[in-house]
Amino acid sequence: MKDVAERLYTNKNQWLASQIDVDFPTPESVQGRALYQESLSSNYLESLKANSENDLNIEWHKVDFHRLTVMFALLQAKRWAVEQHQNAIVEFFAQIILDQSHDLYLGFEGGEACAAVLVSKEDTVVLFSDLVTCHSAQGLRPESIIASLIQTLDIAKESDLWIEKR
Repeated sequence: MKDVAERLYTNKNQWLASQIDVDFPTPESVQGRALYQESLSSNYLESLKANSENDLNIEWHKVDFHRLTVMFALLQAKRWAVEQHQNAIVEFFAQIILDQSHDLYLGFEGGEACAAVLVSKEDTVVLFSDLVTCHSAQGLRPESIIASLIQTLDIAKESDLWIEKR
């Protein structure tokens, strides 16, 4: 199943990169894509065991309209320390055209967006990638946050789960 997860990962990265393949992309979105693609060099995939115990109080919402896409982009930008890079990443991610093969999710805690993750699926293989958390959730293991989403989506029983690690 790792080959399917790797294919999902490659497809996800190609799909994201293609989001600005338009006649006149903004310079910021082109820079954002370059920064994002550079960030992928040390990433790898790891099998994920479903953990049924979850004590996190994260409320997950599928990104299905532009305002949530912008919130997703703002959280993604937090991975970069330089403000100019953050702005470019926001420009890049805010232009995403939603696709059923790659779902974006935002996690909220106390009414504030605290996590963002991209979920790619093929048959029974599910890949969780691009996980970003806000300051209140940064001390948590990525697996704990993903376990919260897995419980919300109720997909653990029949799925082969993978997570992108940095």
